[in-house]
Amino acid sequence: MSTQMQAKDADGSEGSWARLASRAIRVALTRQDVSYAQLAAELNRMGISESARSVEGKVQRGTFRFTFFLQALAAARVDCPEAWAQRWAAAGTWEDRASSLLGYLMSQQPWLDWRLLAQRLSEIGIEVQPENLRVQGEEGTFSAALFLQCATVCRFEDVRSFLDFSSLNVAALAGRAGS
Repeated sequence: MSTQMQAKDADGSEGSWARLASRAIRVALTRQDVSYAQLAAELNRMGISESARSVEGKVQRGTFRFTFFLQALAAARVDCPEAWAQRWAAAGTWEDRASSLLGYLMSQQPWLDWRLLAQRLSEIGIEVQPENLRVQGEEGTFSAALFLQCATVCRFEDVRSFLDFSSLNVAALAGRAGS
């Protein structure tokens, strides 16, 4: 399943969730006073090939993978919750780091499994099969929008560093109304 397909709202648009992903990264960059050109330069120093134009396009569309969100936070030296910083400092691929972070956040609710997470997502109009969700989660290939959707239905407190829960709730209610 493509990154763009995994976070679609029931009406077929990513709209509100993509805007939230875009806002989250723009807030982080603004706090650090980091431009798209500076972010691209730092990403390149980290071995991640990006131009200022490609970074700006991803951020404006809001349809990037969660790995890009983590890379941008690391490159911009954003102050993040300790669990996030530990995982992006760990060895491995960015997909490994994304998977590790999602796994950690889910482990804070030990009763939560992929089936229950998929069920919770469906309550806000996000239809993802539990097996697809598991694969994306374990491989770290999920979109930033899907991460925010999970954060909304699971109340991942760390997300407060980037977005207000009230904004997430508005998107969730809109998705629910559309389902």
